[in-house]
Amino acid sequence: MDIDNRLVIDSRLEEIARARDWLAERVSQAMLSRETVGDLKLALTEALSNVICHSYDSEPGHQIILSLFVDDKALTLTIRDFGRPFDASLYQMPDLDKLQEGGYGVFLIQSLMDQVRYDTSSGVGTTLTLVKQRDRQRSKKPGNYSASP
Repeated sequence: MDIDNRLVIDSRLEEIARARDWLAERVSQAMLSRETVGDLKLALTEALSNVICHSYDSEPGHQIILSLFVDDKALTLTIRDFGRPFDASLYQMPDLDKLQEGGYGVFLIQSLMDQVRYDTSSGVGTTLTLVKQRDRQRSKKPGNYSASP
């Protein structure tokens, strides 16, 4: 069963709940484990929070486009923004021995997803692609991470 959907939201933190509900509704047909659905919703929450707070500086009125494709092998969630591009080469993994506040979003997304790709090649904003293998094919390795300038 293939599922292909799209949602456009505004760059407001309040929109994250609507995006999570949209995702949960779409993947409910895909017969996924509760753990997998939870991983997807948490990764989406962290990614949207990062886009809104860092790419758009918490300024409302900007578009974020979500696309979801589900097939027999994987779920692919794409998050497209048009704000300040995310420079993945500058990302530093947080020190997990220190209890700092914040800074865990990218690490958490990478840990929950099987593949994480940042693409800034358009010159405007960032396209973040999150891939989660179907439950029967999921590996326990942290996400595969890549970036395109």
